[in-house]
Amino acid sequence: MWNSLKKYFYLFLKYAAPIGLFLLLPMLVVLYLGHNIINQEKSKHLSELSSLLENNLNDIESEIPSKSFMLKVARGAWFTLSNNINQQKFFWDYYNRLCLFLNSKPDFYLFDDKGLLITPKNINLKSRFTASKLWQTIGASYDERTESVNKLKKQFQGFLGSEFKLGTFLEARNRLMPIILNTKEGYVYWMNFAENPKKGILIVFWNVPSLDFRFNQIIDRYSSKFDFAYTRYLSGEVKIFGKKSQSFNFDNIYLKTVLMNPKDGYLDSEGMLWKSVKLDNFYLIASLKSNSLNYDHSHSTFIITIFLSSLFIVLLYLFLTTKLKFYFSIKTKIIILFLIAVFVPVMEFAFLGYQYITDMENNLRAQFGNESRDILHNIDKELGNSSNVFRDDFREIVKNFQKYDVDVNARRNIDESLAKNELVAIERRVASDASIIRNKTNYLVFEGLNIVADPIAKYCIDTKFNTNLMDSVDPVLRTAMNSPEFGLAIFATSPDKVQNFSFGTLQFYLYWCFTHSQQYGLEYYLALRLTDNTLRDYLKKRLEKCKTDPKEKDYFIFICNDKKEEWFPNNALSKDLKPFSRRISFIGKPIESEITLNSNRYLLLVQKSIKLNGYSFYILYPYKIIEEKINKFVLYIIASIILFIIIALCIGFRLSETFLYPIKRLEDGVKAIKLRQTEFRIESLQNDEFGALAQSFNKMITDLKEMELASYIQESLMPKNIPSLNGYQLSFSNKMASGVGGDYFDTILLDNENLCIIIGDVSGHGVASALVMAIAKAVIYHGFNRTRNLLELFSDLNSVISTYFYKPPVKKMITLFATIVNLPSGKASFLNSGHNYPIKLSKDGCITDIIMNGLPIGILKKMRKSTVQELLIEEGESIVFYTDGIVEATGKTTEQYGYDRFKESLSHLSNESPDKIINILLKNYEKWEDGTEPDDDVTLAVLKRLPS
Repeated sequence: MWNSLKKYFYLFLKYAAPIGLFLLLPMLVVLYLGHNIINQEKSKHLSELSSLLENNLNDIESEIPSKSFMLKVARGAWFTLSNNINQQKFFWDYYNRLCLFLNSKPDFYLFDDKGLLITPKNINLKSRFTASKLWQTIGASYDERTESVNKLKKQFQGFLGSEFKLGTFLEARNRLMPIILNTKEGYVYWMNFAENPKKGILIVFWNVPSLDFRFNQIIDRYSSKFDFAYTRYLSGEVKIFGKKSQSFNFDNIYLKTVLMNPKDGYLDSEGMLWKSVKLDNFYLIASLKSNSLNYDHSHSTFIITIFLSSLFIVLLYLFLTTKLKFYFSIKTKIIILFLIAVFVPVMEFAFLGYQYITDMENNLRAQFGNESRDILHNIDKELGNSSNVFRDDFREIVKNFQKYDVDVNARRNIDESLAKNELVAIERRVASDASIIRNKTNYLVFEGLNIVADPIAKYCIDTKFNTNLMDSVDPVLRTAMNSPEFGLAIFATSPDKVQNFSFGTLQFYLYWCFTHSQQYGLEYYLALRLTDNTLRDYLKKRLEKCKTDPKEKDYFIFICNDKKEEWFPNNALSKDLKPFSRRISFIGKPIESEITLNSNRYLLLVQKSIKLNGYSFYILYPYKIIEEKINKFVLYIIASIILFIIIALCIGFRLSETFLYPIKRLEDGVKAIKLRQTEFRIESLQNDEFGALAQSFNKMITDLKEMELASYIQESLMPKNIPSLNGYQLSFSNKMASGVGGDYFDTILLDNENLCIIIGDVSGHGVASALVMAIAKAVIYHGFNRTRNLLELFSDLNSVISTYFYKPPVKKMITLFATIVNLPSGKASFLNSGHNYPIKLSKDGCITDIIMNGLPIGILKKMRKSTVQELLIEEGESIVFYTDGIVEATGKTTEQYGYDRFKESLSHLSNESPDKIINILLKNYEKWEDGTEPDDDVTLAVLKRLPS
């Protein structure tokens, strides 16, 4: 046993180099590359699925808050009723359905084209009068609104709560305004037509639905976006949504998703991707089906397939080389070595290209994120410093207010600005004692201004002139204003500058300065403008600038006032971004996503403004720009691979010439034959095909002593004995136009089951053609010692002929047809290089050309690519092979015998034996020649498959 093991061990060492080089190396390369590609694709798939799952959960979170939920209800009511306001029955039905849905009765106030309340009287409303008066303020002038506040303030507050402010209400068009009445939370919503502001609806939601109610309504809409979802309460209760047929270990998944590291992002279990989110006293846990198991299965299958394939090939190689003594020619080894030498770097280069493209895409995405953050940071910084942009506007307001009593235009400008809620307040004081000369305040917006305006004025005057006017201010207020948190010191030391100022939830631009007048001397002015209304035009201009800025022109930038849901610019794309508005308002942290708008992919970055409270930025980048860059690089990779292959082929061609140098010595042999130098010999230095070919050639030169031996040589090259074939009959005939000719025919019984038939015709006839035919026979004969591949045989022969017989006067080419017939099955593979189409003669007399086109051997330096074709020889069928000498015979006329006559004579011979077929064909040929000298050699061969 030890000797056997030792024998096989040494045998393995003997073939370790070819096995390692030809098999293991490429297999390891394929294994490594496939392993990495599958893992990368799996990670990419899970990342995309995780983002989708997280976005859906975030959307649910953003819609669950009562304000978001009730705003959807209110806007849905406006959308439904906007075209049916005057249809009482429609409204009644809708109102009842809404009450059943909310399990409460909101106040619905409908107003017609004239602003008159038309809500049916059978619907109970808290106060039709107060609601009507409140609606009238929407289209009223500034003075009328002020008068309404003064007269009806208590009624408004009694109707909608003590915290009600008319200014806030007027700014809440198409939005919800929170109210608190009797400690209960509620909302007010109003909306009107832009073309007729008097017509619209006013809705008061006195009660807010519970969290469970809101969640159940929302999850019904989102359950279809999950493959499985359930809630798990802190008490342990589980409620399933969606596909209830599936069963999971709910507690196990709950613990894993809740306790997992946030960096992991998701739980991949049982072919499902899980995420959880906490909502009040329960967790929502949802999942999507993932293909991770398929990727794992593909990965395992791939590794097993590579391993088994490698093992099979190794065993097959050892079996062929040890048991069957399988013959590997030098050319086969060179080709395999060359293919592997090209295959390995090409595969590695392609994988590196794949990885680089993946990294490139990630880098371009990261670059988008970095550039987008820089752009938004710069815009945010500009907006934060934009207060100085408005300094000239404030100076103009101060000038107008100084001329308020004497200049009609100045007074109109101030009043219009107050009416539009742009200017909140402005006051003019004597600088010496801070006494008021005149003030105008928009109390609808800022009712508490008078509480702080007087202390601010005194503080600024004291700081400027070192006076003590602040002593008259209430000590508690004075202490608060002096505190760093109030920040009054910054205002007091910055006259003639626009500064940001917050009062409650409102944002203002504040400006104060000193001026001189003839009447009062030094005067103090204070002006406040709402930040949102002041910024509106500036934001539009800033976004217009993005279109021309080289760094920003490829981006689509939007700015949203989250409080008013006002978009800059307000175009069609902003509607698609509204879901992200809810999400960013809820989450607060930046959002990076990929979205599709109008069939175009975009990368999206959303983040809140740092400088401007209540604003968020949206920046879109067309994904097609990234795709163009990636596609361009893909073309570079493909071009590089093609260039590498071309260079490798050139090197391989040159290398093959080096290895096949002995064939070059054939040229010397051809010259020696031409010069009748019978003493010339080709030196044989290799014990392979070339060595055998050199010996055959030397023997041929030795035998070719005299011209009179040419005929003998010609005849000796033709088959002397037709092999006896079981189930077949084969016959052939050859007639030379002169002593020697260029027709070539041969039969080679490759083994007991396979027969090769070759027929050819060297251009011209005579000694030269016979010599070329002899060389062709030698090349083909010795070629069969290493391969049965007809393509390789023809290629080798083409290399020889094109190398040595490519220039006049020895320029030669060969038309050649070869077929290998599997005798038991009748299946034949064949290859044709410019030869006449053999004819298939069926047993019923049907004639069929075996058509295959190709260029003759030797016409080009390198054979064109071709494929071996196949046919089936049925029982009773015959294959007729022939050279063109028989069909081109002219006899005593210029008319050729022709293919038609040739085929016509064949059609009557389907039941005859091959010998008789040839005899009849030759008789017809000789009759046509009519005793004249033949123009060309004639060769005929017939192979017939006998019936069983």
